[in-house]
Amino acid sequence: MNDVDYRETMKFFTFFNRRLPLTAALMTTCKGTKDQGVIITTDMKSKICILASLALGAICPSILAQETSPAGNVYGPKASFNITAPEGWVVDNESGKEQGMPCVLYPKGSSWSDAKTVMYAKVASPQWEGVNAFVATAIKEMKAKHGTPKEKIASGKTKDGHDYFINEYPATKTYSQWERVGYVQLPHAVVYIVLTSRDKASYSKDASALQEVLKSLTYLEPETVQQKDSGSSGKHDTPQTDSNGQSYAVRFKQLQSEKASEAQIDSLLDEWRAQKPDDPDAWITSANYYFNQSIGVMLSTEKPKKGDIRLTHKETGQTGSISFKPGVARTSRSAADILQEATTKFPDRLDIWCGLAFMYQESGDFDNELSTLKKMVAYTREHPTQLKWLKGEPLGKPADKFVPEKLHEYGLYYEKKENPEDDKRWYQIATVATEQYPNDPQGFNDAAGYWADIGEWQKAREMAEKAHQIDPKSVGALLNLGNISVEMKDFASARKYFEDAVKLDPNGEYGRDAKEALQKLKKK
Repeated sequence: MNDVDYRETMKFFTFFNRRLPLTAALMTTCKGTKDQGVIITTDMKSKICILASLALGAICPSILAQETSPAGNVYGPKASFNITAPEGWVVDNESGKEQGMPCVLYPKGSSWSDAKTVMYAKVASPQWEGVNAFVATAIKEMKAKHGTPKEKIASGKTKDGHDYFINEYPATKTYSQWERVGYVQLPHAVVYIVLTSRDKASYSKDASALQEVLKSLTYLEPETVQQKDSGSSGKHDTPQTDSNGQSYAVRFKQLQSEKASEAQIDSLLDEWRAQKPDDPDAWITSANYYFNQSIGVMLSTEKPKKGDIRLTHKETGQTGSISFKPGVARTSRSAADILQEATTKFPDRLDIWCGLAFMYQESGDFDNELSTLKKMVAYTREHPTQLKWLKGEPLGKPADKFVPEKLHEYGLYYEKKENPEDDKRWYQIATVATEQYPNDPQGFNDAAGYWADIGEWQKAREMAEKAHQIDPKSVGALLNLGNISVEMKDFASARKYFEDAVKLDPNGEYGRDAKEALQKLKKK
């Protein structure tokens, strides 16, 4: 959490408590295209471990493909490309915009503001067409602060055969970040992708993720970019056009780039929804626009919460906080109302339901968030087939697996706040999962974590045992049962659970934790 003098507040508004970028270039835009569970520790506070490859980031479930996604397209003035997030990471096109980084990546279960390691992808300014000249200038300009980099520590080819190389920028006395940058030569343009870590340990752990992204990169030919900008969704064979024959999606982007008036954008979005009532993108794009327009700065004299920027008055020592919340700035249309209407028109689109729940979550309206999740669950229980996700694509897994994962994501948001009121909200969402999906272990794991948080170890044990019964090979459930047994002074059971965990995961993280727990039990 940052300390900021009240008198310096305005200087910090655009940085959202995130480190500054290593290098800068002109605008690009980005569009998104194992076992998991709560691990209960014996410090009487649960720890969330996301081990599954979820469809979207766990903290901010996507409103639509423009938020977070496993992959995305990056558009620059002279070139565009596609990248795929490494396993366990997501692409996010919203969180870094205020810092001039509209395409960022970070590990699932974290966010752009709090992740220990993040990446961002950009296309260099139009004057740079050769990678060697660009890199030479970057090294020269950054030398005073970053020192001399370790050049070409790795090299290879992108997915479609373009050469890349990586330079490393270790932390210095004047710059605490550990960073490496991958550079790619594309036709008439230079791409660079930066990986930056807060500390050496995180850097050592995550550094290899950069090369995974570089290996996934694919250059988009100009005609491919035009097709992807056509505004078509999974349901349409042809672009949805306005009265001038232009794609509504393309026209919307043009108006935004031209900084058109709100009235002009309102008119286009209203027309899009009226003329194309069967196009989900009309509602999704409208809702995203008004949601983002409603985000404003909140200044408070209250104690800062997790994720806020702390303010401190230098003379009096008085503290306050800055946060960024939707619903602060007044908009001509309600994003939530638009998505609410969309859920009735396109009830099979679970991304729309999740987007609406996310809006309520970010606005602090838990009652409506929970109500939306319950309605989504009710619909999916009655209509388990033909359900769709982003861009109208199939879910990719059965609904009775997909939906509990989503419920877990929303509950995780509240668990991470680490206060009694939000813990109860976490438990309410977990209860929806256990009641509606009794054959899925995730809700029971979450419920076990809640009871452990408040020291109700017998109830925690009952929930963890149910999770274990549903999935006997879940190492996380065994570890939970072992830790709960330790708290209940049932050391014999604890030893058995830890030994079983080691057998199932001898070389993994959970297995190592179980081995450490067994060593501690020898002292009991």
